[in-house]
Amino acid sequence: MVGPLYVPVGTAAATQTLEAYNIGDGTLSLSVWVPAGVTWVSAAVGAGVCTQNLYPSPCIPIQFNLSTASLSQGTYTASVTVFDPHAADSPQTVIVTAEVGDAQPTSINAWMAPGTAAGWGWSVPTVTPIPRASCPGGTASTQDGGTWLSLQISLQGTMGGALNCWVQIQLAPPAQMPDGTYAGSATFPVTMRVVSPPYAVPSTTQIGLRLAQGSPTMAYPFLPAISLGNEGSTLVAQAVSASGAGVSASVSGGVVLAAVDPGTLAPGAYPNAGLLTIQCNAINCPLQIPVSLQIVPRGPPLIATVVDNATFTTGATVAQGDVMVVKGEQLSFSAPAFPSAATLPASLGGAAVLVNGTPVPLYYSSYGQIAFQMPANTPIGAAGVQVERDGLTSGTVPVNVARRAPGILVITDTAYHLLDLGHPAKAGATVIVWAIGLGATIPAVADGLPAPADPLAAVSPAPAVQIGGSNVAPLYALLSPGSVGLYQVAVTLPAGVVGISSVRLAFPEISSNAAGLVIQ
Repeated sequence: MVGPLYVPVGTAAATQTLEAYNIGDGTLSLSVWVPAGVTWVSAAVGAGVCTQNLYPSPCIPIQFNLSTASLSQGTYTASVTVFDPHAADSPQTVIVTAEVGDAQPTSINAWMAPGTAAGWGWSVPTVTPIPRASCPGGTASTQDGGTWLSLQISLQGTMGGALNCWVQIQLAPPAQMPDGTYAGSATFPVTMRVVSPPYAVPSTTQIGLRLAQGSPTMAYPFLPAISLGNEGSTLVAQAVSASGAGVSASVSGGVVLAAVDPGTLAPGAYPNAGLLTIQCNAINCPLQIPVSLQIVPRGPPLIATVVDNATFTTGATVAQGDVMVVKGEQLSFSAPAFPSAATLPASLGGAAVLVNGTPVPLYYSSYGQIAFQMPANTPIGAAGVQVERDGLTSGTVPVNVARRAPGILVITDTAYHLLDLGHPAKAGATVIVWAIGLGATIPAVADGLPAPADPLAAVSPAPAVQIGGSNVAPLYALLSPGSVGLYQVAVTLPAGVVGISSVRLAFPEISSNAAGLVIQ
């Protein structure tokens, strides 16, 4: 969120910079979209300077320029969409709010958790003109004598060369502050209610979608569920309500499943398409999640990226027989479709994926995503991927194909319980590494067909399993019986290796991504 920014009439708001980070695999490729009807906001990826550097991954600044000087008094809100075709949580919406005019609040009434902080700021005119401009005075005080309330007033220049006074109020209850209601003053009354966690943090703070006119309903799993975090632990949603045409939601297993049906909306921007209100037992519930839409005209399928189903990295080498995902828009205008039999079909939901011009087996299809199997006989080197739908064909996206491109999905024990940094394994135990892209097997299995149980389709040659830097020979490496393109590699963990380890599958010419594992 940007703002709310408080600016006097006739002045320009200060340029704002948000910082974007990638906390997963691969590389971000961000773009921003400002609705065509919003003329007072512009945004650019890569402009501005990162100052917070919150994560080890490279920071990508997104700069917002706000042309508020020509706006009359009032509140202005715009929804800016940040999009990355291969990011799991894309798109995201940034709500930009500007309060133009005399927007100084007359009171503050806030709920706070111990050890947190929140601020309010606005501009007011100077009390004397340039060149000796000065700001009005003011002090902050609290009834209990605590230092949880502060007030700062400073001169601030504008893009037009004028000077205003920036007033900043901050509430910061200490980590050990007891629960209760606290009163203070900072030119006006301030009330702070301190309540210990749970304090709900939703996995997403807004839903922003770009859909074509007449597209099908976007819902889970193609619209991610909304979960509630609580400083590392998990809260559960108790109820949810939805407003807005075509916007609905339900609670399942403590998470919120949202659905957005664009219906007959005409092309255009709908920054306030709907609102989800989530009830829970945290101090800051109910939570509100705004929904914004951009509707574009119906057209041919558009591919944004083609990635493997393990690392999801654009431009990475993929394997013959690999499990692949096409991401984009208008790939299918049917509801998400899945095979009705064990053998994968060449068409689902009115859509087909073409590799070098030939239809290939499909795992599922949807409006923005289709999973397919790269044919085992695809020539090594560059291959072209297209999507065909309703007689319309997308452009061609090149991918680089190799014999093997191992990618680890998950690691489990032999009872199929997940093992990772939060679920430790026992030293000396046997674990199963589930993977894709391991290449040819003996016997070979035809494209789109489930792997047999008799005889088992063994990987030849089998990869080594690297655990904490040491190579361990697997007990077996094979296509998982009954599945298409899914491999399982069983290995016994070395008895002397404990602690946090990285696990990779290694062939002489290539290694997989790393999966984290705690061994006890």
